[in-house]
Amino acid sequence: MIKLLRHQEISPERWEACLARAHQPLVYVHAWYLDVVCGGAWEALVELQGEEYVSLFPLPVRSLLGQKRVYQPLFTQQLGLVVTPQSKETDPNAYLALLPGLFGQVQYQLPNVREITLGAPWNHRLRPNYELSLEPGYPALEQHYSTNLRRNLKKAAKTPLEVQVVSSIEPLVSLFRSTKGQELTELKPRHYQTLEQLYQRAAQRGVGQVWEVRRQNKLLCGAFLLCTPHRVTFLFGASSEEGRAASAMAFLLDHLLQREAGSGKTFDFEGSEVPGVANFYAGFGAQPVPYVSLSTQPKRFFPAWIITAFISLAKRLR
Repeated sequence: MIKLLRHQEISPERWEACLARAHQPLVYVHAWYLDVVCGGAWEALVELQGEEYVSLFPLPVRSLLGQKRVYQPLFTQQLGLVVTPQSKETDPNAYLALLPGLFGQVQYQLPNVREITLGAPWNHRLRPNYELSLEPGYPALEQHYSTNLRRNLKKAAKTPLEVQVVSSIEPLVSLFRSTKGQELTELKPRHYQTLEQLYQRAAQRGVGQVWEVRRQNKLLCGAFLLCTPHRVTFLFGASSEEGRAASAMAFLLDHLLQREAGSGKTFDFEGSEVPGVANFYAGFGAQPVPYVSLSTQPKRFFPAWIITAFISLAKRLR
């Protein structure tokens, strides 16, 4: 039986017990992760067998003018259906079909592209993730490096770069805010606070790491990684102008791949639709793995001008 559970009805213990039986679940679907990125405002469609959770479909929710909507939170590339050997409701279409009747609007990203067959009222498009199997040893991985990446690594090797794992994400966040963050004006202080909370929670659980590359103690680049038994996810990174000139990020990622080579894990670059970034990831031999971005048109219980005015005001007050 599939049942909609409100946040206060969800048992974190049963949720995590279900994930423990699932096959390589993404880190984003853990209850602690959802609590941070959703600010505690998430629900779920759950397949129940007695009191036991055997399938999970997390639903981040927010309200607009009293209408609940499902949305894709920042720092959460994909969600979707998690199944276990006990699951009977294993078709993601069955879960998605319930959402338009329960929520005023849905925006949702999930894997299993080939399994999605929904028509109206859904719109969808494919987006690329980039993933690299770490089954081979490092020499085999290196053979698939692009010529441009090899050139940049040789350049970086001539520079006295120092790589270290650190216990704070604040320098990395400050570096991002002073560089790429200047262009992304939609990112507000609360988004960076969420990222810092996410690191603290992930570090407490032994899955969060921040790596830095410095030269003469000056931060050139950094990366926030989520490391689970089957996957290393490159969640967030930043480089200074000096770091880009020194190919510091290429140096750091190569260092990380050397550490994890032969582990059998997947290195998840989290993809990009920006050609330059996508080419950079592909230079390590990473392959595009599509996921699907789904949405429905909002149901209008109010005139369009009221909704537009409310959204505009809400943005100013953030």
